[in-house]
Formats: sequence, structure tokens, C-alpha cells
Amino acid sequence: MTDSPVGLLRDLAFREHETTANHPERPDRLVAIEQLLDDSGLAGRLSPVEARPVSDEALRRVHSPGLIEQLTAAGRLAESRRVFLDQDTALGPGSLKAARLAAGGVLAATEQVARGDLKAAFCLPRPPGHHATPSRAMGFCFFNNVAVAAAHALEAGLADRVAVIDFDVHHGNGTQDIFYAEPRLLYVSLHQSPHYPGTGRLEETGDGDAAGTNLNLPLPAGCGDAEYLRCFDDVILPVARRFRPSLLMVSAGFDAHWRDPLAAQNLSGSGYRAIAERLAALAGDLGAPQVYALEGGYDLEAIAWAVRHCVEVLLGDPPSADPVGPAPADRAAAAPNIDALVAQARTIHGLG
Repeated sequence: MTDSPVGLLRDLAFREHETTANHPERPDRLVAIEQLLDDSGLAGRLSPVEARPVSDEALRRVHSPGLIEQLTAAGRLAESRRVFLDQDTALGPGSLKAARLAAGGVLAATEQVARGDLKAAFCLPRPPGHHATPSRAMGFCFFNNVAVAAAHALEAGLADRVAVIDFDVHHGNGTQDIFYAEPRLLYVSLHQSPHYPGTGRLEETGDGDAAGTNLNLPLPAGCGDAEYLRCFDDVILPVARRFRPSLLMVSAGFDAHWRDPLAAQNLSGSGYRAIAERLAALAGDLGAPQVYALEGGYDLEAIAWAVRHCVEVLLGDPPSADPVGPAPADRAAAAPNIDALVAQARTIHGLG
């Protein structure tokens, strides 16, 4: 497996998902990312992963028949007019096709990684997925791409335990809901709180046999590289090592970047690279291959460079100079103290 390539999931159909004018979750996000990967030569070193439509069988492992039927009907209506599922989540003519290809593409990448055909993969799906619950599309998300792929890996015997690390600035309420009683999956989310969707309390740790397999780190606004990396070093990595997943999936949202317009955190491109380096080391220690799937991130230059940093880590490349740079000094100086949060999390999750 050490000589196997790193995969890249991309498809022009993902750009055909159009929401509304000036919507932050727009095709330009992928244009910016893919242009930088192409121009840097990184894309040419990655193995293409073909997107394929997800099957209803795979969707039903994590979503209700009612949601699948609702989105199928909405997709038909959207051929002639815009269809709103909520004030932020809308379908246009190409949206349902993109959503099915997004879920199916992440599943295909996960299969290839879990079987050893790829040592890792970076997926660029649209629409994103981590807010999609078993029965509801919301928060720009239709189907939960990572959840569909993780459930398939468990059901097909491609992995006996899966860890999903979600560093999007918003809590992945859908992923948590889907796996809250699943002892074979560890869900980890560090997110700004209070913030949309208002979920993700520290005390939510899993249900029944899955108690302890749900880890939330609700961070106050203003956290930057130091705070995020402390959460990884002191809480997330020890919990993940104890869980010993055989597959590591990353809900890779880049909206905790200091330039992002929808949040108030201070991560930099270097911070995202440092997170990716820690996850790569974890994956190496456990022999657990990695699958990244894009979630949020709405400043075009920031998200493109953050993705590039993560891809460079997967390829084993040295860091590139980041033109976006770190958060302004006045913002970094105002970082909150997270001592109490870290201590409480360590106690709740049995780390002493």
C-alpha cells in the first residue's frame, strides 16, 4: 500500500449544482480549488477517481426513504424552477445529479482507499454533506456524503471501525445523528459555538453501546492555530488512537480560516497543514488509510490554498509558501483561553 497513489475526486457535474445568486456555497469554490491544483502540478500527480451515481441502497443505510423520495421529487421540479428545502438550501436543474454523484463519488474513493488501490484520497464534491440528517436536507447539504461512504465501508466489511474527523467550523449535526448509536464509528467535531446549527454539546458522547464514540469540542469564537492544534494533541488524537479505526475519514471544511465570511475563527493555511500532518501521522501509526471530503469554506483564495496544503501532506511534499498568510496580529492576540474546555473534554472521555 505504501506505493499506491493518492486519489482525487473531481467532476464538472459538481459545478452544475446552482443555488441562488450570491450564495456562498457556489461553483466558484471548486473552480478556485481545481485551478490551483492544476496550475501547481499537483492534480497531475493524483489518480483520478470517477464519480458515479449513488445507489438508493447505499443512501438507505443512512437516510430515510422519505428523504430520498423528497429529494427525488424536488429534483424533478427543479428542472423547471428553483426549489427551496429551507432558506439556505435550494435545488436547481443540475443539483440532484450533482448530489447523487457527490455521495457516490466519495463512496467510490472510499472503496478504493479501503481496498488498498489508493493510499489516500481527496474528494471535491458539491453539494457538501455533513448537515444532512437521516430525514432532513439542510445547511447547503442534501445527502451526507461522508456518512454514506462510512456506512458502506462498515456494511461491506471494508473497515471494522471508522473514525470521522470533522474540522468544519459548523457542527456536523447530520453525521452525529446518523452514527450516535453506532459503536463502530467514532465521530469527532471541533466547531465554533454558539454557531449554526446550534448543536454539538461537549456532553453529547453517544448512546447505548456507542457511549464514548461521539466527541464534540465546541470552541468559542477567536480560536486559531494554537487552540485547534491543542485540541488535536490533548484530546482528539488520544481518543482516536484508543479507538483504533481501520479507516480515517475527514469532513474537511475550511471555514474556520480567518478569512472566511461565515465564521469568526482564526485558523491559517499553515494551521490546516499542521492538522493534516497530525492526521497523516495518526493514519500511519494505525495503518488506517485516509479519505478527505470537502465540506464548507467560502473564501475562494483561502479554501484553495488550504486544500493545497492538505494535498501536499498526502503526497509527502514540503510546504508551499501561503500567500494568504496568518490571521492579523490583533485577532490572534485576542484568542480565548480553552483550558477549561480541554480539561472537561479529557475528563468526559476518560483521558484523566
